[in-house]
Amino acid sequence: MKKFLTQLLLFAAVFFLFDKLFYIFLLVSPTKEKDKRLELVLNSKMNKDLIVLGSSRGARNIIASQIEDSLNISSYNLSYPGSNIEFHEFLLRSLIANNKKPKVVLLALDDPYELLPNESITFRLDRLYPLAKYDQVNDEMIKRGEKNLLSKFFTLARINKRNFDIRRKSFTALDTLMNCGSMPISFQRKNRVLAFQHDSRPYEKDLELPEKIRAFSRLQELCVHHNIKLYTVYSPNFKNHNPKFEQRIRKLSGPRVSSIRYNTANPIYLNKDYFYDQSHLKKNGAILFTNEIIQHLKGEVRLHQLAYKK
Repeated sequence: MKKFLTQLLLFAAVFFLFDKLFYIFLLVSPTKEKDKRLELVLNSKMNKDLIVLGSSRGARNIIASQIEDSLNISSYNLSYPGSNIEFHEFLLRSLIANNKKPKVVLLALDDPYELLPNESITFRLDRLYPLAKYDQVNDEMIKRGEKNLLSKFFTLARINKRNFDIRRKSFTALDTLMNCGSMPISFQRKNRVLAFQHDSRPYEKDLELPEKIRAFSRLQELCVHHNIKLYTVYSPNFKNHNPKFEQRIRKLSGPRVSSIRYNTANPIYLNKDYFYDQSHLKKNGAILFTNEIIQHLKGEVRLHQLAYKK
């Protein structure tokens, strides 16, 4: 029995040392990432008064630095292309837990897929894997069933194959970040013929995912609890605005949620030269739409209370 216990302790010691050797990959992974916005959030370096959340429509169509320069309120874009409302709620929760809470959140909506199934917008686990050394990230992956409780104690249970890719990452032409976190596009998508879609399609409420509705509700609750002004933002697509989608979002929004909708009467949004593709503006269009947001916010009494002196 004594021999068995000795061997067991020896094995445990060897395994412990072997396991800790892999921790170097957890340390190196974040340093190879080009997009460091989430790490800034986790390290309490995202103290901004206005935050933009959303998927690619938020990233491409809203220029945070333009808002900051016009309204004298510190602004940053935390929109991730391909991310869904569950990821946005995670971002806001992490932001509040680690930083000075924002005073304004602009939530750029995906018309009509904000609450519907869609393979192109997901919870961006690929943004979490390189940051697995952070307990908050690991806890979120456990919560989502991507990791188990062993990852709280063992590096091998926490690590992912992505952590072994220690090549330095670089931005693509589409995902190059401005200093303010926005990703406007200066060119049009190749080999894509843009035709304005005039017909309005029905909104399929019955297909909504309960987990997305819950995430939208939790995001609102975070804003109410922390006295954050939330705006739902409807940006231009190269098609008619969907009033049924807007009505559904308004029904699910609490009384303290305001909305900003692009000027549907502006003929600029009928001009394909202002669009990258059917769902995203080019930079020239993003500048115009961001200015609409600025003009809307200028009319808000609360915003004037947020502005700080230079």
